[in-house]
Amino acid sequence: GVECITKTNIPEGQECYEAACELADAGCNFIFADSFGHEDYMIEAAKEYPEVQFSHATGTKAHTENLENFHNAFANIYDGRYLAGIAAAFVFMAWLSAHIWSIQIEGNLSQTDDVVFEYLGQSGIRHGMWKSKVDCKELAAELRNYFTEFAWVAAELKGTRLVIHVKEGIMDVKETEPGSVSDEPSSLAASCSGVVDSIFVRKGTPMVKAGDQVEKGTILVSGALPIYNDAKEIASYQYVSADADIVIKRERKYQDVVSFIGSEKQYTGKEKINWMVWLGEEAFALPANLDDFEKYDLMSELTQLRLTENFYLPVYVQKFTAKEYEDREILYTKEEVLQILNTNYQDFIKNLEEKGVQIFENDVKIEWNEKSAIASGILMTGEYAVNRIKIDTTKEEF
Repeated sequence: GVECITKTNIPEGQECYEAACELADAGCNFIFADSFGHEDYMIEAAKEYPEVQFSHATGTKAHTENLENFHNAFANIYDGRYLAGIAAAFVFMAWLSAHIWSIQIEGNLSQTDDVVFEYLGQSGIRHGMWKSKVDCKELAAELRNYFTEFAWVAAELKGTRLVIHVKEGIMDVKETEPGSVSDEPSSLAASCSGVVDSIFVRKGTPMVKAGDQVEKGTILVSGALPIYNDAKEIASYQYVSADADIVIKRERKYQDVVSFIGSEKQYTGKEKINWMVWLGEEAFALPANLDDFEKYDLMSELTQLRLTENFYLPVYVQKFTAKEYEDREILYTKEEVLQILNTNYQDFIKNLEEKGVQIFENDVKIEWNEKSAIASGILMTGEYAVNRIKIDTTKEEF
């Protein structure tokens, strides 16, 4: 068997040395101490009793004293640290998953991402916010009412992503998804002034007819359906989401100026690359020297790190590429200027058609002078220029 002798309440002083000596004189061949301040006194006793083994818990001097009979003892604390690290990782992942780290906009043509992001920022929607603070249905309605070019908007949360879906131009109002504006009772109002070219109502009460002149904000189709009593008086209203195909004819001004003297960038082939890492809003960049580039284009490529398709992290890697160039003057012929004007106009028309805009009349002409050519005129267009307005914010009158 093993015989144990225990001494308690030993101060961190000479009393420790005396207690260790007493145990050694009593025949103990392995003596332990468990207070950090006992170490120096245990070493003193170990030197006096070389045939007895001494061990001090949490000490630090065993490897420097070079005594064969003095040791330091530690528990396997790395196991606890490992488990604590796993628990901390789970908590951190849960915290990350409760926030929005990526906002993506799909389907916008007339408004750039930067313009939409600026509006979102003003509305309090930004990277790093709690997902619980985002009302997707309300956000879709606000975007639809603010950007008149958006015929339909839906917002949804996917993992740590906020995805905003946009459709522009003429469309069937019945094309809806969960979270879209047309899920709730609403009316359709004109988003611009013009003449109603055609109107086909599937649901709701028509307030105008083809050929009517309307102003911006005019209710075109009401979502309030009157219910009549036996006396043919309006007894109440049934509220629906108005559904109609409406084309409004309006004028659009067009102007484009092209000079006979232009310039063209000629790249020298010299490039410089720099990297930047973003942790949330904190940026860490390597030093870059572009002083020897008189003129250059700076291109940026931003990559956001993610764990899965929808689990984005607040970590970005940005690559900057500077390309040196020199300006070269170009003299255009009349035929080349005409070609440029024609290309620009065709691109303008293509952009309108991609948004569902119909071109009824085209009165664009070209004027020439010594320095440039000017293409200008009026286009008569037809488009789905309506806003959806909630019933509770609209005063319905018949």
